[in-house]
Amino acid sequence: EQAILVFPEGAEVPKGLTEAERHFLEQNPGYWQTGATPPPTGPIVCPGEYAPMQGIILAWEGFTSVVTAMAVNITTIGQADAYIMCDSQSEANSVMSTLNSAGANMSRVFTYVVTTDTVWIRDYGPRYIYEGGVRAIVDHTYNRPRPNDNNQPTFWSNVSGHQRYEIPLIHGGGNYHLNSLAASWATQLIVNENPGLSASQIQAYWNQYQGVNTTLTSPFPTSVDSTQHIDMWMQITGPNTVVIGDWPWNTPSTQNTICDQTDAAMDAAGWNVVRVPSHSVGGTH
Repeated sequence: EQAILVFPEGAEVPKGLTEAERHFLEQNPGYWQTGATPPPTGPIVCPGEYAPMQGIILAWEGFTSVVTAMAVNITTIGQADAYIMCDSQSEANSVMSTLNSAGANMSRVFTYVVTTDTVWIRDYGPRYIYEGGVRAIVDHTYNRPRPNDNNQPTFWSNVSGHQRYEIPLIHGGGNYHLNSLAASWATQLIVNENPGLSASQIQAYWNQYQGVNTTLTSPFPTSVDSTQHIDMWMQITGPNTVVIGDWPWNTPSTQNTICDQTDAAMDAAGWNVVRVPSHSVGGTH
């Protein structure tokens, strides 16, 4: 039987690996086991995050003031649904009361009882595609030893009735950005996390399962960003518009070089690149 970690209910677990998780992985070198299903067969479109959404999936695991604000804005300003994963029915009842008091549109709030480990559902939740115009889920193995989080896309597939395809990659969803026209980006972290695969094999998997052509960039140093995810410094906001960090106070830094190189490459490819000033304080940028 595989060893697992247990996460206290409501704990504000960081998005990066904790020291306990690092120790666990050192003690369990065979922990990572990716699954795989055959890829989709129909025409694939993978929408960007700026595309219209029916709703957003959230996890009620710490950081509840932030999740509350998100749910309120999603259901009012965004005029979309908030699907909130709760560990128990009593927690779901509390969530409904909290969001009602905060001013959410309660006709758009839906709770589901399922165990999650952490709040970071952006990284472990389902990645959607259209297969022949029909919604389907692409599910990766979460790059954290958090088993309940990793199981969430399976749960959501059962709830939604949407077909689930399992891509054989260890991955965190934040290290992936795309437009809706089959162009995608990730950092080389994805290669480091999948030592049995080459960069070209990883790119081929993303093409087969999600219909995208992926460019890999260097990751930020872990001293600047412990996740090394691309969405910490680059956000695609339209079919040919991208926001990229700039480092006017750290011009000779590695992160500035990475951002400048990505800017130059995307500008040469015809993208409208918007730069945003960034700086690093105490390991947070």
